[in-house]
Amino acid sequence: METGPLRVALCGTGRIGAVHFRNIIANPRLELAYIVDIEEKNATPFVAQAPGCKYLKSIEEALKDDKLKGVVICTPTAAHKDIIIKSIRAGRTVMCEKPISLKLEEIDECYAEAKKHNVPLFCAYQRRSDPSFFKVYESVRKGDIGKVQIVKTISRDNPVPTLAYLKISGGIFHDCGSHDIDLCRWITGEDPTEVYAAASTFREEIKSIDDYDTIMITLKFPSGAIGSIDLSRKAAYGYDQRLEVLGEKGMAQTQNRQPSSFVLSNESGVLGDPNMYSFPQRYLEAYAAEIDHFADLILRKCEPKLSHEDARKVSIIAEAAEASARKGERVFIKY
Repeated sequence: METGPLRVALCGTGRIGAVHFRNIIANPRLELAYIVDIEEKNATPFVAQAPGCKYLKSIEEALKDDKLKGVVICTPTAAHKDIIIKSIRAGRTVMCEKPISLKLEEIDECYAEAKKHNVPLFCAYQRRSDPSFFKVYESVRKGDIGKVQIVKTISRDNPVPTLAYLKISGGIFHDCGSHDIDLCRWITGEDPTEVYAAASTFREEIKSIDDYDTIMITLKFPSGAIGSIDLSRKAAYGYDQRLEVLGEKGMAQTQNRQPSSFVLSNESGVLGDPNMYSFPQRYLEAYAAEIDHFADLILRKCEPKLSHEDARKVSIIAEAAEASARKGERVFIKY
């Protein structure tokens, strides 16, 4: 029986690393023992905020601590596999930001290692932990809207990520689109059989790295349901995250969130707050719930919210969607 907080290490202190850092130190079930980053200057401000936390340059040093229970990975995707494999072989529960890898064989390798050592591996797609999206999922599962006909997601970013990030992001289909693909699979409970995607690039700096900033993905499911995914790297009016599910008996949907419910109405019109600024504000509860789920996984109280099958199929679908956009034709998906 574990007593006291569970010692964990955080790898990476970038955009999402900062989010998970705040939730780890705020969770009384966890103790942040180490921050691992190849650049000490990046980690220093975080270490200063976490009493007892130490900076380390490599995960190997952290894994020497017999009391360490888990590792949260927020490094660039290319570094995920090495840290995952080493952590699992050391018997530490792993939470890794999506995607596990951009290579399907590496995803399979990581999960095979987790199965071999009987160690939980959790690929974090935060929307499954969002209260609003979960209510839609529950409503669909209860049959409130009858047979699902259309699943429509809208994900428009704010602000536009830096070019340095975009260069290592894996591209919009895997970076942004994978969230929506996972959402469509989760809501329908099905795997799409075919995909058609159209893509454009309006920003010159994104065009220079052969990526897109605006895409539409259409998915066809075995039941006849259709998935529609609308993605953009820029929403001038704030972070835009919506979900709508149409069924034979009705519709379930989530709307955007604003910082307050303030509304000003006068002769010029109706004015309210813009949307939440970006993902840390919009998914505040979801990220906290993910870290709490991670603590449960360390204690073996549950199974990871996403399985090996979930992670690999999202990767396959994202790859097929990008291939469709580049070829300009429908792609049949092979799993």
